[in-house]
Amino acid sequence: MLRPAASRLQERRDIVRETILARADVGVDRSVFGRAFADCFIDRVTEALYDNTWTPLMTWIDATCRTHADSTPARAVFAAASPAVCEALRDMEETAPGSRDNLERLAHDVAQILANIGTEPANGATDALDDTDVLLASLVGELSSIDSGTAEHSRNVSAWSGRIAAKLDLPKAEVIKVTRGGLVHDVGKISTPQEILAAARALSDDEWTVMREHVLAGEEMIAKIPPLHQFCTIVRSHHERFDGLGYPDGLDRSRIPLSVRIVSVADAFNAMIGARTYRQSMSPLQAIEELKRCSGTQFDPRVVEVMIDVCLDGATR
Repeated sequence: MLRPAASRLQERRDIVRETILARADVGVDRSVFGRAFADCFIDRVTEALYDNTWTPLMTWIDATCRTHADSTPARAVFAAASPAVCEALRDMEETAPGSRDNLERLAHDVAQILANIGTEPANGATDALDDTDVLLASLVGELSSIDSGTAEHSRNVSAWSGRIAAKLDLPKAEVIKVTRGGLVHDVGKISTPQEILAAARALSDDEWTVMREHVLAGEEMIAKIPPLHQFCTIVRSHHERFDGLGYPDGLDRSRIPLSVRIVSVADAFNAMIGARTYRQSMSPLQAIEELKRCSGTQFDPRVVEVMIDVCLDGATR
């Protein structure tokens, strides 16, 4: 399906963002967080419309709504986003037939998610939540300016990680931590040479050595930002393996924190279903089979089991 010209998409995107922020109307509608979320929401809805892939979008919305349920600014943007998209993107039907029904269904589903989560923010939670998310949005924005594909992958890993953590019935604070950690797990790639990040081929052994340095570079980067210290372990260790053959420290089994084991599975799954310049993407079912094959060696078997449940839940939405 042909997409509109880039200039037209950008113009439409700007209009939708301003509509969302105006509708939010809670005194924070021009915040960094509000703009970052509105832009992300618009990008994801646009992709869903053109590619007709709604399950990943709803997975992300569900996980992100839960993560930010205690933030009044976040809830305001969520509540405003889907009706604003419906209002401002109706002309997308020119190139995406049937988009109106899909958008209206999206608005209904987001409203239902918000209703199920609840409406009362937790006392004292809003400021700390927003401060952290502004920092996270800034880092992911910097990563996106270098490699938009890696930034998008990070957002997806965040969504999958949050769903896994919730399915494991972890405490809410841990679900939020895992979701946020998934967002910045690859932030060290900001320092990876562009010719390696954008290589349209399999990497050489020497290039892989350089690529693997992103875990230490990322840890060093966020260690300099006090509110993000809690994510250092996820950033450093997300390429450790359950059997101890991963890097950089060769950790195994319970020596790898559960939050890391969750992000590792989400990372691998999303990488497999994502397109690469040097290989075709796998279908979700193919990726699930690969997770099963590597269960107990590369991945924690329990986390793999829950990831499969999350995928099957999404397929029935």
